[in-house]
Amino acid sequence: MTPTERYQQELASGAFQTDPAQAQAVVATQRLYDELQVPSLRLRGWRRWFHARSVPVKGLYFCGEPGRGKTWLVDCFYDCLPFAEKNRIHFHRFMRDIHEQLRLLPKSPDPLVIVAEKIAHNIRVLCLDEFHVHDIADAMLLAGLLKALFDNGVTLVTTSNIPIQALYKNGLQRERFMYAIALLQEYTQEVFLTGEQDYRLALLEKGQAYYLAPEKALLEQKFKALAPSTPKHNREIEINGRKINYLALSDDVIWFDFNALCNTPRSAHDYLEIAQLYHAVFVSDIYVMKEAEDSIAKRFIHLIDALYDHNVKLILAAEKPIAELYRGRGQEEAFQRTLSRLHEMSGKAYLARPHLSRPHLVGL
Repeated sequence: MTPTERYQQELASGAFQTDPAQAQAVVATQRLYDELQVPSLRLRGWRRWFHARSVPVKGLYFCGEPGRGKTWLVDCFYDCLPFAEKNRIHFHRFMRDIHEQLRLLPKSPDPLVIVAEKIAHNIRVLCLDEFHVHDIADAMLLAGLLKALFDNGVTLVTTSNIPIQALYKNGLQRERFMYAIALLQEYTQEVFLTGEQDYRLALLEKGQAYYLAPEKALLEQKFKALAPSTPKHNREIEINGRKINYLALSDDVIWFDFNALCNTPRSAHDYLEIAQLYHAVFVSDIYVMKEAEDSIAKRFIHLIDALYDHNVKLILAAEKPIAELYRGRGQEEAFQRTLSRLHEMSGKAYLARPHLSRPHLVGL
């Protein structure tokens, strides 16, 4: 199935409404999909080194406000590609991996080239979600990294809330980042998804954000509706070097069991990392915390603080109403603030706030 066929299928099913900006974006994905089918562009592995390196197929840079369907477009395109030499990853995680690979190559004269060649050896198309640059360490790397990737024939498809020209605006040493902007403008087609409809916000506003245990089936329906791609189930992610189990994961939407988050040794930094990575967080099987569970209650408080500060959309399922979740005394005052925040986080004003996927003071 092609991107155009997939989009028409979604329209016919009623999952999507007609949206001129999205329709034009689908045309762009179809163009790229078609160009990537050219047989001469399929040389991979050792064979490519015996041929002149060709300019990569011009990729896509989807730009628009949150909830305009950018992630769906990339997922649709990615799923439709009929070859395995592709990768799709959140930009924050991608850059974290790049820094880790560079750390392992301290004595190399040109480590970015080595890292880019390793990536290009296995993939033709790199899809990055939520391309944004606030960190000076990322900003200083990106020009060299992008050049090396494009020199090795990698096609880039990415999403962002920020136009290319405005990336890293007012950042430290931005003049050194301007070459990265020039590369993005040369090697990607910037596609703007204008319009006021926020599809994810509409989904969030349709239903509740707090469920009691017998309503878990409704929670599952909510997750499926918000998930931008086919979810993975019952696996683990790594947060600050430690594993944490999740129930379901679909790009930047994740579902945890309460015990996995709050009844294991976790620091506030772990919750900050989760808040930066995920636009929406589901937590189920929350039980009443008594005096003996004060450490669990404290972690829950830290979790809510981190999610609140980053405008993460939170959906909960618990055994009791929200006001009855804590029956201890040691965290009573702090928990009252948490209850206030939980009520605010279910309101329209909070739901309309953009996700802060990085601490907003970094790089300023």
